[in-house]
Amino acid sequence: MSWQVRTGADVWRFTAIIAVAALLGSVALRFALLPVDLAMRTLLPGSAMALLIGAPIAWFVGQRMRAVARLGDRLEHALHHDLLTGVHTRLSFYERTATITAQSCAVIVTDIDNFKGFNDRHGHFAGDQALRQFAAILTANCRSGDIVARFGGEEFVIVIMGAGMAEGHAIADRLAERVRTSQIFFGEHTLRLTASFGVAELPPDGDMDRTIQQADRALYRAKRSGRDRACRFDPDLDGAAIPMGTAAE
Repeated sequence: MSWQVRTGADVWRFTAIIAVAALLGSVALRFALLPVDLAMRTLLPGSAMALLIGAPIAWFVGQRMRAVARLGDRLEHALHHDLLTGVHTRLSFYERTATITAQSCAVIVTDIDNFKGFNDRHGHFAGDQALRQFAAILTANCRSGDIVARFGGEEFVIVIMGAGMAEGHAIADRLAERVRTSQIFFGEHTLRLTASFGVAELPPDGDMDRTIQQADRALYRAKRSGRDRACRFDPDLDGAAIPMGTAAE
């Protein structure tokens, strides 16, 4: 039997079950080991003693089990979510996308424009705030079933479930506009960012790494074309292989 003690109500249920079990066990042992008349005379004080001992112990154990469950949840979340931004990690991204086989998806690769210069001007604390807000904008403007993951530094990958190239490009344009018009509040300063986006389409049973590389090539072209825009993958324009993570700031 697996106990799931995660809430205060779970602790109360656990305590009640253990207390009742202790009470019934005490009664059964009393009648098994003592003459019936003696068992009957000592039934009430013996039952009270079982409850007085069993209930506090069960409560304490329940609280410990709740703390362990919460720690496990935090560790599981930390394993699958980026600690700074709260979006999925690269590991979690590939675990979730491994099951995508029967539908096409739009894959968007994006990063913040001139992020190194932003860090140099405003400091790394402001850079961390920028990354958090950037991730929040991406997440807020995607559906709950879509995937937003941080691949490293200021680079993020988004999977829009059930979308084609045209819809993915429209979403990337909208995200670029949201980033452009959002303010970042850092101390007394109000800062702004822009970001570039590359879009590719993952066909059913397609190769995710290949699609990410295609989106990364489109991102590279968006950077070269002036940044703050979205480009969809075009094999005629983006045919030359460009390793991921080399897009110009």
